[in-house]
Amino acid sequence: MRAAALGILTRVDRGGAYADILLDRTLREGTFRDSRDRALLTELVMGTLRRRGTVDHALAAHLPRPLAGTDPFVRNALRLGAYQLLYTRVPDRAALFETVEAVKEVRGEKMAGLVNAVLRAVLRAGKKPLRPDEEGPVHGAARLSVPGPLFDALVRTLGEAESLAFLSASLERPPFAVRVNPFKTSRMALLARLASAGFAPSPCRFAPDGLVLGEPGGVHADPGFLSGEYLVTDEGAQLVAPLLSPRPGESILDSCAAPGGKTTHLAALAAGKARLIAADLSAGRVRILRQTIARTASPGIGTAVHDFSAGPLSDSDGRFDKVLVDAPCTGMGVIRRNPDAKWRFRPEDPARMAALQRAILKNAWRSLRPGGLLAYVTCTPFREENEAVAARFLSESRGEASVASPPPGWPGPPGARTSDGFIRLSPHRDGTDGFFAALFRKKI
Repeated sequence: MRAAALGILTRVDRGGAYADILLDRTLREGTFRDSRDRALLTELVMGTLRRRGTVDHALAAHLPRPLAGTDPFVRNALRLGAYQLLYTRVPDRAALFETVEAVKEVRGEKMAGLVNAVLRAVLRAGKKPLRPDEEGPVHGAARLSVPGPLFDALVRTLGEAESLAFLSASLERPPFAVRVNPFKTSRMALLARLASAGFAPSPCRFAPDGLVLGEPGGVHADPGFLSGEYLVTDEGAQLVAPLLSPRPGESILDSCAAPGGKTTHLAALAAGKARLIAADLSAGRVRILRQTIARTASPGIGTAVHDFSAGPLSDSDGRFDKVLVDAPCTGMGVIRRNPDAKWRFRPEDPARMAALQRAILKNAWRSLRPGGLLAYVTCTPFREENEAVAARFLSESRGEASVASPPPGWPGPPGARTSDGFIRLSPHRDGTDGFFAALFRKKI
């Protein structure tokens, strides 16, 4: 168990690997068949990444040299061990022994001895991540387990109070939400089946097709999941497709579609009777998209390999009634679910992503017919990628675009609408991941 967690954490730390992908692959391999083991592995990996900043701060007091200069495997063993001691109910003896043994198998007795000594020092210090005199703004980044540059960037865009609330909520384990696939089953039927299988499901607060699983450890082995009865997707993500209120007979473009959760949701909301084109920038991403479409048996969806940042889709001007631009972004709105993302953040990232988003939005807009509706969506809190992109787009459209309201009956939180007519969802207010959405109507 600890060896598997360490393998994932080390690969993520070295760069280029994503924790959710590695964890998903490990769980699908079937090594951990007991749902409790699967849940524990998930908690060890994601919990350590969520609390990494605070854990690093706690470890620094007991290390002879900076943690950054330690062997990556040993560094992450220290983090994994300290996370268990500081934040979980794993017995101290088990946390120490299992972590030290995992190091011994890979790095030998000497490194195992170092890990043992440092973790025991953490225990002797009273298992307190920060001392009482280390509270306050100066130690906010350590307390909230966020890298300094990201902390500063969030404060600039959200203000201090909102940033602190957002970051505090992002340290919590997110709800495990799924969306029912109506092409395979109904919400009530799935609720009953998952309840009998021990998943402890309950309806989502807002999303009408969503369920929250209280015991999700066995999802990857569940026959219903494998056959496409439901998709794992945050409740906030389930509120995006309803913004376009897709209807039978409409032509709809999803311009950044992989892995396909929102594409198949658009198809489901139109009862499988819309004409959808789902595009993404590479053959590999479109292959993943097609797998989702096939697994959910979602009808009416064609696919295309196309990079909208490079130009509009060929022969598509004014062709679509509705367009979804689920734009690539810094992803900082989902750091409670993908906590490794915050450790990859660079101060220049929002500006870099905003330039990409503007290009995609401009080219996707070309495909929308007069009178049509486009939804621009991100999963980031930065105004530079959200309101600023929307404002510049409106300005450059020279009156061709206007801000539209969510459709009547949109199931999202009543307070999600901002003063300038956009949508913001956040973990501290709504219990969802962080999303931004702007709806634009094209002038007739």
